[in-house]
Amino acid sequence: MGNKGDKMNKKLKVLFKERGNVIHSVSGSTKLKEAVDLMNRHHIGALMVITIDGDIEGIVTERDVMKKLASTDGTVGHLPVREIMTPSEKVIYTTGDEPIGDIMKLLTEKSIRHIPIVNSEGALEGIISMRDVIRILLKESQQMQKTLTEYISGTYPA
Repeated sequence: MGNKGDKMNKKLKVLFKERGNVIHSVSGSTKLKEAVDLMNRHHIGALMVITIDGDIEGIVTERDVMKKLASTDGTVGHLPVREIMTPSEKVIYTTGDEPIGDIMKLLTEKSIRHIPIVNSEGALEGIISMRDVIRILLKESQQMQKTLTEYISGTYPA
């Protein structure tokens, strides 16, 4: 058994490749209503905000929308995403070289739910969410339970 399947220590890049690489993004001038519609359509809680040159301008999350709604009369759909997003200099990034356990700790300590994954040049490669991390850990837990059950019952492959 050992630690061969210990996903808490497995690098995020490896796990991210298993999950797939879909990046949903908008431009900073996209109207907030369009951004929220896109999040709802894809059942996601964040969109990367990308410039026309492909650079990261920021990230807009459900939390950003809720904060803006709470501070206004509720009519925010016409606003450009740029007005409520978290700008790139305040975004917490990962290169994916960190173990999944470290990513979970970072998400928890910083009270965030999404972390963009960038390469060594700072180009966007993906985004990982708390939900993705939980799915990875749940899958690992289920596999470990199956392996232990097989081991105890004597059906574990030798």
